[in-house]
Amino acid sequence: MLPSSMLAVSSRRRVEADSLNGVAYQTIKEQIVSLQLPPASLVDEARLAEELGLGLTPVRQALRRLALENLVVILPRRGTIVADLNFSDLQKIFEMRIDLEALAADLAAQRATADQLAAIECLLSTTEALLAAGDNRQLIELDRALHTLIARAAHNEFLEQTLDWLYGHVLRLWNISLHHMNILRTPIDEHQAIFDAIRTRDGAQAATLMRAHVCRFQEEFNQTVLAR
Repeated sequence: MLPSSMLAVSSRRRVEADSLNGVAYQTIKEQIVSLQLPPASLVDEARLAEELGLGLTPVRQALRRLALENLVVILPRRGTIVADLNFSDLQKIFEMRIDLEALAADLAAQRATADQLAAIECLLSTTEALLAAGDNRQLIELDRALHTLIARAAHNEFLEQTLDWLYGHVLRLWNISLHHMNILRTPIDEHQAIFDAIRTRDGAQAATLMRAHVCRFQEEFNQTVLAR
C-alpha cells in the first residue's frame, strides 16, 4: 500500500533506517562526512559493497539517495563521485541553518519531553572532560549530537530531516577546517545557555541564542578558513 501522506513517507524512512539500504546509506554518508571518502573522489561501489558485507543493490540505492542530498554526483556510464566542496553553496547552507536552527530551538522549548531534556543535559555533562582533553573531533561530534537532539525535540519531522541534511554538509566543512579552527569555551557556554532557555520553556530566548551561535561559527569560519 502506498503511503498516503508526506508524514507516512517520513515514518517509513525511519523504519527503513535499520534495513540493508538504511545501513548502507548511513555508513556511506558517514564516510563522506568524515572525509574517509574525500571531496571529488571516485566512489568504488564494489569495494564499498565488500566492506559493508552487502550486495551492490543496497549500495547503489544508498548512493542514489545521497545524490538527492547533493553529497555525491552520479555520472551516467562514468560512475559516482563524492561532491566537491563549493564554498558559495556552503554560504547558502549557512544562511538556511541560521533561521532553521533557531526555529528548532524555539519549538524544542515548547515541545521537548522530560526524557529529551534529560538526554540533552546528559550530553552536555560530558563537555568539560572533552574540553579539558582538547579533543576537537569529539567536541564536534558532541555539537552534532546536541543539534540532532534539539531538532528531534522540536517534534517536526520535516524540520529534523532538513537540518540533518544541512548539518551533513556543515560537518564536511568542520572536518576540512579542523586544523585551522580552535574549539574554545565560547561555543560550549553557548550550548549551555541554549539548553537553559529550552529547559525553562523560553522559546524566544532559545531561538535568539541559537541564531547567535550559528552566526558566530559562520563568522569564525569565514575569518579563519575562507580568508586563507
